[in-house]
Amino acid sequence: MNRVLISILLTTLGASAQNAPVHRLSGRVLDPSGAAVPGASVRLYDRDGSQQRRAATDEQGAYRFERVPAGEFLLEARTSGLDQASPVVVRLSSGQAQVQDLKLEIGELSARVQVTAAATPQSTVEAGKALDVVDAAELERREEISFTEAVRLVPGLRVQQLGGPGSFTRIQMRGLRAADTGVLIDGVRMRDAASVQGDATAYLGDLQLVDTDRIEVLRGLGSSIYGTNATAGVINVVTDQGGGRTHGEIGGEGGGLGLMRGLARVAGGVKNDRLQYSAGVAHLNVNGGVDGVESVRNTSGQGYLLWRPLAGASLSGRAWTTWSTVGVNSSPAAAPLANLPATGTIRAIPLAPEQARLADRGLPFQWGNATFSPNLFDPDSRRVGRMASTLLQWNQQAGPRWNYRVSYQNVNSRRDNRNGAAGSGYQPLYNSSSVFGGQLDTVQARADAALARWNVLSAGYEWEREFYENPSSDQNPDAASRVNARAAAAQHSHAAFVQDQFRLLDERLQVTLSGRFQNFRMSQPEFQGGAPQYAGVKFEGAPDAYTGDAAVSYFLPRASTKLRAHAGNGFRSPTLYERLGTSFFWGEFSPLGDPRLRPERTVSFDFGMDQYFGNSRYRASTTYFYTRLQEVIGYTGLVNDPFGRWGGYANMGGGLARGVEAMGEARPWRSLLVTASYTYTNADERQSALVGGSLRAIRVFPHMVTLVATQQVTRRLQVTADFLGASDYVSGSFFVGSGSRPYEFAGPRKLDAAVSYTLPAGETRSVRFYARVENVLNRRYFEDGFRTPGVWAVGGMKVMF
Repeated sequence: MNRVLISILLTTLGASAQNAPVHRLSGRVLDPSGAAVPGASVRLYDRDGSQQRRAATDEQGAYRFERVPAGEFLLEARTSGLDQASPVVVRLSSGQAQVQDLKLEIGELSARVQVTAAATPQSTVEAGKALDVVDAAELERREEISFTEAVRLVPGLRVQQLGGPGSFTRIQMRGLRAADTGVLIDGVRMRDAASVQGDATAYLGDLQLVDTDRIEVLRGLGSSIYGTNATAGVINVVTDQGGGRTHGEIGGEGGGLGLMRGLARVAGGVKNDRLQYSAGVAHLNVNGGVDGVESVRNTSGQGYLLWRPLAGASLSGRAWTTWSTVGVNSSPAAAPLANLPATGTIRAIPLAPEQARLADRGLPFQWGNATFSPNLFDPDSRRVGRMASTLLQWNQQAGPRWNYRVSYQNVNSRRDNRNGAAGSGYQPLYNSSSVFGGQLDTVQARADAALARWNVLSAGYEWEREFYENPSSDQNPDAASRVNARAAAAQHSHAAFVQDQFRLLDERLQVTLSGRFQNFRMSQPEFQGGAPQYAGVKFEGAPDAYTGDAAVSYFLPRASTKLRAHAGNGFRSPTLYERLGTSFFWGEFSPLGDPRLRPERTVSFDFGMDQYFGNSRYRASTTYFYTRLQEVIGYTGLVNDPFGRWGGYANMGGGLARGVEAMGEARPWRSLLVTASYTYTNADERQSALVGGSLRAIRVFPHMVTLVATQQVTRRLQVTADFLGASDYVSGSFFVGSGSRPYEFAGPRKLDAAVSYTLPAGETRSVRFYARVENVLNRRYFEDGFRTPGVWAVGGMKVMF
């Protein structure tokens, strides 16, 4: 019966699109001299919805889109070089064919189309929010292989990697916590339901760049559009949708740190792109890593499939999965008290390298004047992880003025932390396993209606269910004392959201208003292997969350200046672990969570300007941001707790982060592109978690500068260098005596360089040789006490077709 109803529904909804007139859009991509540009990627975005089409130019620079429904679109062309074509507005009506040529902006900076700021396509010139786009061409110039390295140079972002490639990584935005930055895959939340704060951090280090088209970074509130874990901003990974002639690449690289990586990907379209596809697989192997104490095995696959049964309708599916095994070393530790000052912040002085090597082997060593020891080798500790995100979406332009989309996403995650008796510090007596498994199901329906050419109204509904379980076991030879316990819980939520976009004054004035309501329901938790906890508690949902924001931008064409502002409030819902989490020791569960927790609340605003000058060869951008965490959820000591906790999660005062982001982009001549940024962040906690009462936010760089320069030496030879420098930061990871003491670490000074040479091997084939050198200056630095790589390099080759 359900299948019949769905078929009737799709047939009814598709009738209008099937009878609607369709159009052909064609043209050429040219350089300013009128010469054809072959191999350019031409993209057509439905301006009032989410439909996207893609074509590639032939040897004459020609492209063509068939069976395009009526509407208003953004059309852009991208190339693998530095010259691009900014998006133009195209209006299709009356069933007529239309021709639109695109010209590359030689030696100029170009705008781009992004879909994250408002969840509908916009030019970066239109957006009233601070947003950055890192596209596939830039990723290739820098020879990046991981998601976190790809966004490391974005202003306002702090990327902390605790070791070499594949190590645990967190991202902090604008001085806030890692859980305040949301991660999206194709516009839908990717979270780990089993994490303490319900964010994606546990899997960031596993995300390789496999089939990625671009990464869009929204700096500032995203809660009213994207829900929980988006109070600092969101990072949207957009999958390559394929299309055009069959193309792809096969490559491999290897070198320092014992790193070997292979990649294969293919993409294309069938029957004038009525069927589009892309798929990729990559395997990363790190054998030794930093100082020979790291090991990483990671296999990742990503793919996309789209079918257009009607001119204005599409059914698409996307999958991204990772399997990883990562060696986990002992955490850094404080030196003996005799080496530490009695009060105040401790200056981080590492154990001498030769002494650390002795400690790695379990041999006696001398502390000297060190104040901490770095992570030490643990031969039998590892994390075996798996994450799979799958998306199914139906998208239809039901009429010239309105679109709708319905999607279902499943995120399934599982982390098995295994450890044995070997290694330094506290170790279990027997081999043990602690599994964190999560599942997130999200159903979303959204409609976008163009009420007028200058007004687009969007509204939608979202249902989400999350499940978490934590099985624990060990291999105690005494069966009666063996650990075999499990805790599990589930909750679901309903949300409604609305957004209204206005394009006024000949589209110079852009205004976006959005709001969201969400409520929560929780089920009874399950406990096995020990006495149940939270007895007699009435399990109700967290209080409802209401969020809203407004963004406005105004472009002054004569001055080539854009003014923008963005303000609103955000939230983060309490996770299952924060509400119902437990620890298991000596055969008993101990409660850590509080079922009564309220959502975290945030208010935020930012404003700034973008200035183009020098015939669009130069762009300067500045942004001031301010975020107040009104109420957060944190771990604290407790007295007279109704659940018998001596410590656990509770609502408490938040903090404050404010600062300035400044960015410059320049093409002083055609073959050179330079981007630089400076970020100042002043972030404080309202309630200190450190001994001595320090309120300075941990892991935050007060000052950070970045520089990226790409020189196209010849048509075949390209060189790119990037630099990141930052001031000292405070870590709160070291337990001394009765609590955590603040340690001050020197910030990084990291210079990377990449060089590539492309050798044509036919009309549509080429071979690309490349090398990448990391930490060229060989500056030693530590992340929360973890060792990071010195200078190292890899070389590789790609066959592209």
